[in-house]
Amino acid sequence: MNLPETKITLSTSEGPMVVHCFAPATPVSGRLPAIILLQEAFGVNPHIKRTGQRMADAGYIVFAPELFHRSGAGLEFGYDEFPKIKPIFSALTNAQMLEDLRVTFAHLEKSSEVDPVRIAVWGFCLGGWATMLAACNLPIAAALSFYGGGLVNPRPGIAFTPLLDQFGSIGCPVLLVYGGQDHGIPIEDIRTVDAKLTELGKDHEVEIYPDAGHGFCCEDRASYHRPSAEAAWTRAINWLKAKLN
Repeated sequence: MNLPETKITLSTSEGPMVVHCFAPATPVSGRLPAIILLQEAFGVNPHIKRTGQRMADAGYIVFAPELFHRSGAGLEFGYDEFPKIKPIFSALTNAQMLEDLRVTFAHLEKSSEVDPVRIAVWGFCLGGWATMLAACNLPIAAALSFYGGGLVNPRPGIAFTPLLDQFGSIGCPVLLVYGGQDHGIPIEDIRTVDAKLTELGKDHEVEIYPDAGHGFCCEDRASYHRPSAEAAWTRAINWLKAKLN
């Protein structure tokens, strides 16, 4: 049986940030490897919460910070409500998201439940971009970026900026996952990211699922593609276990 989700509140320079926490249903002795789970653009919604518990059931303690906390606590949006999200989403800056990541990471490092040398970041969509921000700036053990766009070219009207020129500071292995039918992330961008990480000698792998579009791992989206989602999950869990163990 899954344990109920719990919440903690951490302090940032722009106010309190709620973090959703998920733990394995079966108690485990000792400190656990941890995952910082980073949301899509739709908030820490039911999909992200299910994903957090699924990660916990795989043996991790999971922390999902609310990246929209500057606009209010507990914000969730439907997948047809992007016009409501856009002002919140587009205003977020690199510096703001990096502060949220640093605050969350600092809490995990000091937690008696967490093994501080086995902290990974795993994000989806907006969170996939933020995962790479974490990889460029924090001493994390592994980074898993699922369909994170905006890494190569600026996006009009979006405050956060590309990270390609920061890849030299990445100090952990990286797994990047994309859908081959994702019209928001051109294949040229994926190739550029791959080439840059290769040029820099970074430990990385790129997986492209040819039949999948953007958001293909989310059961609540029209773009959900079960075969690709199941394959990507298995691939990611096996990769993560290998890197953290």
